[in-house]
Amino acid sequence: MNKKVILSFLGFALFIGLVIWLLDNSGGGEAHIQKKYSSDWKKTYELNDENPRNISFFMELLDVHVKDSVYNLKYWSDLDSIPRHEEATYLFIGNELGAPDDYYDSIMHYADSGATVYLSFNHLTSNLYDRHFEEGAFYWDYSKVLFAWIGDTTVPFYHVYENDTINEDWYAFSETEIIDTNYRSYLFAMKHPFAFYEKHHKGKVHFHSIPDLFENYQVIQPNGYAHARIVLNKIPKDKPVIFLTCGINDSSEPVSIYEDEDADSDGAEKEDTSLIQFILKNPILRLAFLLMIVLLLLYVFFRAKRKEEILPGYSQKRNMSLAFVETLSSIYISRNSPIGVLQVMRKNFYSAMNRHFYVDLSRKETREQNLEKLIAKVPYDSEKLVDIVNSLDSRKNNVDNRYLGTTYAKIRAFYIETGIVRPSESFVVSDKVVDLNKRLWPGALVLLKSILLLMKGLMLLAAGGSIGMFLVIPAMVLIYLASRFIRLPLATIQSDQLIIYGFVAGKRVISLNQTIHCTVDKTRVTFECEDGNTFIIRQALLSRRAQSALYQFVEFIKLHNS
Repeated sequence: MNKKVILSFLGFALFIGLVIWLLDNSGGGEAHIQKKYSSDWKKTYELNDENPRNISFFMELLDVHVKDSVYNLKYWSDLDSIPRHEEATYLFIGNELGAPDDYYDSIMHYADSGATVYLSFNHLTSNLYDRHFEEGAFYWDYSKVLFAWIGDTTVPFYHVYENDTINEDWYAFSETEIIDTNYRSYLFAMKHPFAFYEKHHKGKVHFHSIPDLFENYQVIQPNGYAHARIVLNKIPKDKPVIFLTCGINDSSEPVSIYEDEDADSDGAEKEDTSLIQFILKNPILRLAFLLMIVLLLLYVFFRAKRKEEILPGYSQKRNMSLAFVETLSSIYISRNSPIGVLQVMRKNFYSAMNRHFYVDLSRKETREQNLEKLIAKVPYDSEKLVDIVNSLDSRKNNVDNRYLGTTYAKIRAFYIETGIVRPSESFVVSDKVVDLNKRLWPGALVLLKSILLLMKGLMLLAAGGSIGMFLVIPAMVLIYLASRFIRLPLATIQSDQLIIYGFVAGKRVISLNQTIHCTVDKTRVTFECEDGNTFIIRQALLSRRAQSALYQFVEFIKLHNS
């Protein structure tokens, strides 16, 4: 791993640390002094809040216990829109329960049909109280601790507020004032039941008089958890649960919506005083912060630019073989005759012999004598040379495309062995390189999506949501990978080595001063080196120009190995 990669990782780590510090660091010492306690002890019975006096921990246990969905009913009019509401479990936990008679009649009708109703409250509105209880139906005790009979043992429950235990009203039911005399009690305190159920044909209606036992600071204690397990066992697992938020009758008490994860239950008392909020509230600092983000993105864009020389990587000499192939192709296409191509090959071969060895084979009357002179001059097998001259006579041979290829191979082998044609010893000259660049659109697409992900994460962080950090970190990683994908080629061909760059980090250096075997497939080219290294270049990742350069490099490798 080189120094640039190490510095990049260190810079990325410093950036993440700076963001975390901006989010967690408070705006001043005064704010720390005002924050006397780590939690809010305001009694609200909110479903999502993890503060001590809310019931989010019990709702999490309920969500695990029930195999079906848990719904929050904020408005009575939305009841019919909930699936399977006729057989659901209706749950209420709060200070005071109230409901219009028609909606409460509907719930009791569902209980008659098999639904379960579980109501935990300190107080009832008069229209509901008169349905189930006679006057004076509650016992109460004002103390710091409640001793309750849970299961088969007596356990204490302490009423805690902030950092101390204080007195609280604890309620239990009077057995003689319950209208339905066929009730069944299962939880007791103060020698009286504080939880019982009434049988309603196919269903049950449970009443519970101490909703404080469902609060978070109680549930996390062993005694509170034991109480919660007993209550959960009364709730069917295979039916949906509908929490009656609409039944809370205290208008001064804030009510949170169960589906809204971002509801702020604490109002101004939980104002975010982090540095990033301070920056965003100040117009000048906010502008500077946005400019910093724009400059960071511009830096990434310019660092990710394609580095490619305006001039080609190596100076191309005049390639006469290419002109020769084009001439043969045009003749073959115009005449559509292999014999015509063979005649052109014969004329070029005779011209080469005359130019390099001063022997004229074009005249029939002196061809045999001149051929003997040519055999004497050139350091080449006489039988092979005579075979080449005879192969160029169309009258003595059956000429087709395969025959043309065989004859051309013989002529090229003769040219190379006699020194007329000298193949290049290196694919590029020593001071130049050839880059096999990747296609731009995959890296550009990933870069665009990662920038959008980064912006979304920063917006969530600015709004005070810590979930934004889980978007910022992957976005920064994707920006680094996309910029590396665009900036670096897939491979670089030098005069004596081939450099292959990794997608994440690092590079491999392959020496070209060894025997290399190439296998070309439809989608990739596999290279097997003499020193044991094997690497694959996928053609789909390369640009068109890079694919053309790769094909030329493969032909160069094959020629050197032949």
